[in-house]
Amino acid sequence: MTPTFIQILTQEFRKQLANSRVSHISQSANETVEISFYHPDLSNRHLIVSILPLNPVIFTSTAKEPALPKPPNFCRSLRKNLEYAQLTTIESQPGSRIIRFNFKTAQGPHALVFEGIPKYPNLILLDPQDQVVSALRYKSDVERPILPQSVYAPPPQPPKPNIWDLDEKTLTDLWKKAGSPAWGPWLKNDFIGTDPELSAYLESFGDHAPAEWIKTKRDIEAGHFNHFLLLPGPPPQLKVLPSHVPPHPQTKVFSTASEAYENWYRSENLHHQRQGEKVRLEQSINKVLKHEKRIQDKLKKDRSEAMRADQYQHWGELVMASLHKIKPHSAQVDLEDIVRGNPNPIPITLDPSISALQNAQRFFKKSQKGSRGLEMVEKREKEVQQRIEDLKAAQRSLPSLQTAEEVKKAFQRLFPSAKPAAAKPKKAKEEKVPTPNIIRTKLGKDFELCVGTSAAANEYVTFQLAQPEDLWFHVRDLPGAHVVLRRFRRDDPVPDELVVQAAKEAAAHSKAKPGTKVNVSYTHRKFVKKIPGAPMGMVSMTKEKSLVIEVQ
Repeated sequence: MTPTFIQILTQEFRKQLANSRVSHISQSANETVEISFYHPDLSNRHLIVSILPLNPVIFTSTAKEPALPKPPNFCRSLRKNLEYAQLTTIESQPGSRIIRFNFKTAQGPHALVFEGIPKYPNLILLDPQDQVVSALRYKSDVERPILPQSVYAPPPQPPKPNIWDLDEKTLTDLWKKAGSPAWGPWLKNDFIGTDPELSAYLESFGDHAPAEWIKTKRDIEAGHFNHFLLLPGPPPQLKVLPSHVPPHPQTKVFSTASEAYENWYRSENLHHQRQGEKVRLEQSINKVLKHEKRIQDKLKKDRSEAMRADQYQHWGELVMASLHKIKPHSAQVDLEDIVRGNPNPIPITLDPSISALQNAQRFFKKSQKGSRGLEMVEKREKEVQQRIEDLKAAQRSLPSLQTAEEVKKAFQRLFPSAKPAAAKPKKAKEEKVPTPNIIRTKLGKDFELCVGTSAAANEYVTFQLAQPEDLWFHVRDLPGAHVVLRRFRRDDPVPDELVVQAAKEAAAHSKAKPGTKVNVSYTHRKFVKKIPGAPMGMVSMTKEKSLVIEVQ
């Protein structure tokens, strides 16, 4: 984002967005803000601002990106202050990388400031007093602080002349005063408002550079720039000024700066994505290389051990032939070579914790294992060496991988995906038993009367709904409902009238005929027990009391 491009974009924004209203605000990423504008006489536009650390971008687009599921704090702040606001003016100081969008809102004028400064980009919302309301990036260790409720101040500029403020004569005089240096480095180092492309472009005109600069500046201010080149790269490059270099066959040409910048932005994202995939591939190759080299080192040790099979066989035979000469718990012995007839004694290291016979058996076992393993070790060494060579060849070919498809194929070739694990059988879901129908009646704020309407409902009322201290009622010697008088507060005493009311409910929901008198037994629920093996709803109780109730 160069000062030249900022001026061109500012001219376009004035044509595309002036006097439009904000219709929607969202964030498609933590560093990317999208503001949609509506005007009855203009096509709908979306202002995209991405505060990337190295390449901050701003452009308008007709395509809308999907928003984050949860809007970040900055997005909510924008919605609160700029929803349905009218964009009145767009300002940019020539030579700077800052664009200021002024809005008219019900709370007064607000501003949104885009600072497209590489390494220190920002998007700042200002209130009517030019105080900071919110920002995408706040204070850091290397730049000025951006704090809420502080008065906004633009970034400080170095004490150099601004090339956008100079006329042809002044620029020529300064150049001659500096000793007529090369235009490119001089403009780049001694002025603000320049960039590498502008400096190289003016340098190509030699002594006519000042005149060409004045012409270029007038064309930018008049909005006559309508030819932008996007070079494919990688990485993709955007050219604003005319170039004498023949264009690449895949070069794309755009008539507006926003369209060119949008395509560059998407190409740059694809380039970074490919670069990230290549970095991940390289990291995977390095990781596997280290692993294979560790295996190779271990195989070398196994080979060395396997090649000593003949020595272990010899040692075992010598120890067996000299068992009577070896003292118990010896760590090392020098034995005469009576097996192969060597003139010098053979030093043999023993394990002092075991007997001489066990040491001999250990040597024979190592000899057998070594003779069998040497062939396997050699085969495995060849496989590992071939794998290392393939990985190093892939590592050397990484720079030649240009497309995402090439990177993907290389990854699949080097690291074929493992077969997916067999899915574990799902446990059968237990069928939920529906809650039986019961009659529940609240008695004031502290009590509830629960009546079972069937055997299953009686079981539920008594053993799932009732608490140990609740009162339980049932008509004696007759089939009927289980009735529970529940207490919401455990320590509350139960009034006598409620006890009588519960007993009447038990009598009314029994097999007794109306007009007869029945005995209703009641006790605390904790004294009611199931009868093992009995049908559902049959219980036994202890410590009961009774009331004589006439069935209504």
